[in-house]
Amino acid sequence: MGPVSVRSGLAWGVFGLSCVLVAAGIVIQPGDPVDAALALGFTPLGAYLVSHRKGGAVGPLCLLAGLSAVAYAADAYGSRPDWPAADWALWIAALTWAPPLLAGCTLLLLLVPDGKLPSPRWRPVAAAAIIATTLFSAVVALIPPDTGTSPFAVEALRPLKLFFVPITGTLAAIAVLSAAGLLVRTARARGPLRLQLLWICVGAVLAVAGAFLPALVPLPGAGVPFILALPVCVAVAMLRHDLYETSLPLRRFLTFALLAVALTGLYALIARLTGSGVAGTVAVAAAVEPLHHWLRRAAGRILYGRRSDPQEVFARLARRLSGTSDPAGILAAVGDAVVEAVGPPYARIELGGHDEPLKIVERGRPEPVTLSVPLRFQGEELGAVLVSRESQGDRRVLAQLALQAGAALAAAHRAAALQRSRLLLVTAREEERRRISRDLHDGLGPVLAGIGFTVDAAGNALAADPDRTRGLLTQIRAQVHEAGAGVRGLVRGLRPPELSQLGLARAVEQSAADLRAGGLRVDVTIGDTARLTAAAEVALYFVAREALANAVRHAAPTRCAVRLRPARKGFEIMVTDDGPGLPPDARPGVGLTSMRERVEELDGTFTVESGPAGTVVRAWLPA
Repeated sequence: MGPVSVRSGLAWGVFGLSCVLVAAGIVIQPGDPVDAALALGFTPLGAYLVSHRKGGAVGPLCLLAGLSAVAYAADAYGSRPDWPAADWALWIAALTWAPPLLAGCTLLLLLVPDGKLPSPRWRPVAAAAIIATTLFSAVVALIPPDTGTSPFAVEALRPLKLFFVPITGTLAAIAVLSAAGLLVRTARARGPLRLQLLWICVGAVLAVAGAFLPALVPLPGAGVPFILALPVCVAVAMLRHDLYETSLPLRRFLTFALLAVALTGLYALIARLTGSGVAGTVAVAAAVEPLHHWLRRAAGRILYGRRSDPQEVFARLARRLSGTSDPAGILAAVGDAVVEAVGPPYARIELGGHDEPLKIVERGRPEPVTLSVPLRFQGEELGAVLVSRESQGDRRVLAQLALQAGAALAAAHRAAALQRSRLLLVTAREEERRRISRDLHDGLGPVLAGIGFTVDAAGNALAADPDRTRGLLTQIRAQVHEAGAGVRGLVRGLRPPELSQLGLARAVEQSAADLRAGGLRVDVTIGDTARLTAAAEVALYFVAREALANAVRHAAPTRCAVRLRPARKGFEIMVTDDGPGLPPDARPGVGLTSMRERVEELDGTFTVESGPAGTVVRAWLPA
């Protein structure tokens, strides 16, 4: 048996023992209902928190209410003076009734909901509460009672009864201070935490009033409703506002608890009306399935209000995703699921980067966004879910929804990225065609037309004016030279001629040599590039040349290095410099953006790492 099972068994064992002791006390002689209320109200809450490791020290403090059950049973036993050891039972009751009541009105209010003090400044208050509770319990247990006997009573300590009033006043002041601190924390809290603390505040104020009410109103059980208000309000915060993240287990518990009560009542009613247990059994068997379905929905409404049960939303989302492969359809299914799960007035699902998302789906009328949950799959950030008017548990539900839809969103992201890449490629191709057409029409076309006119003029003047013919031929040579320059410009725009003439390694080396002439030290290391495609050569050459130019232009380095080598079934180029690095708020310029686009067009990766020691530009392309 593991430590979790032992802890859970002990916690629920305290609750079960408390129930047995209270039941035994009722059978023997019903006593002070405050002790029974403390035991039955707080121990189940403490058992749940301890077994699920929620709330820190709050769970053990709630389990301390098991001493109230001991006090209740011991007081009932001691009410029978003819029973053996009755005086011992009364002494145990006197020793154990105060700690749960006083700790619940002081320490518990300081520690809810997470089991930690709000700040170190509250440590003296907590210490004072522990000391005052201990002194109060010791004085009650050791001072001789007014009636009967006590095995540990010390007659010499009877004058200490005078300290009851100041100790009680101190405890009352600590309880009021703890409740006031809780109120202040509630006022300062924001979002879901404020709603949780608001419910706890209501129960805390009532509990403090109920703890000291019997001293003012001498009615049996006058403080019971007030003391029970604290565990009830904590339960409401758990049910309605997901305190301790308990929605799913509480829904199951609530469903089966209501089902058990309903079936028990149905059996009793049918058996009483018909006088036959068989008829009751048949009625229960017939009603169990529809009742379970209806009560499950009822429990969902209690827990989630108008919102849908997240588990049902996830199931519907899975069915929708299985029926679509279109990125827009996948994003629409996720958007519908977000609205169903958390019910925001406005939801926005972005696929891709926030600055330039690939696709966007919106639900509702646009409002200011209060919560953003990233969409990730296998460590890759795919986008984000943005909603307005955040409520309790929304972040956790949306994170689970993002996890549920991760694979589909990854597929949609890749499809959308591919669509974007195709669009960029088509756009770039058409822009290149437009540029070539413009250059041919506006540049080379007029030059060739001019050559034709000049040739005609030279032919006409050949016999009559040889000198003019020679001038026209010189003009034709200049026009042909101009046309050749235009053609070379067109070719350079299509593919750098140095790559065709020198190859990638010597072309990069030539770019480095130009920079060395200016006094910059540039190291170039290039491995075997025989397997590189023409498109990859152009992209890697452009990255090397642009990264070196950026370093010289912006970083003023003393040394740069270019390394190109085969890596990970592809080729990697790394350009480093020893400059001061990019500023933290730097935004990518035209050069970096152009390098990234060229690399990603070929399904590669591009990164820039910058720090005080310099900048590293790294690109990888598949072979």
